[in-house]
Amino acid sequence: MGTQISLKLSDKMLATAKKYAKSLGYDNLQDFIREMLREKLFEREGISGLYTYKASEASLAKNWMRKEEDEAWQHLQGET
Repeated sequence: MGTQISLKLSDKMLATAKKYAKSLGYDNLQDFIREMLREKLFEREGISGLYTYKASEASLAKNWMRKEEDEAWQHLQGET
């Protein structure tokens, strides 16, 4: 189980961050922030890209097995 934190941003920074996250393909700002933290933490340890999945393996497994995820993949593959 994770710990929830609170982050205060100006309205302009929030809007810009949401727009930027969306342009990179993130579903929401929370996912973008989480990934940016992972990148910075692993960058500091000299680990990059391919290995960052280790930090979120449990989270990915939980989200990957949802009905909505399957439906989204089917839609993207034209199987609907």
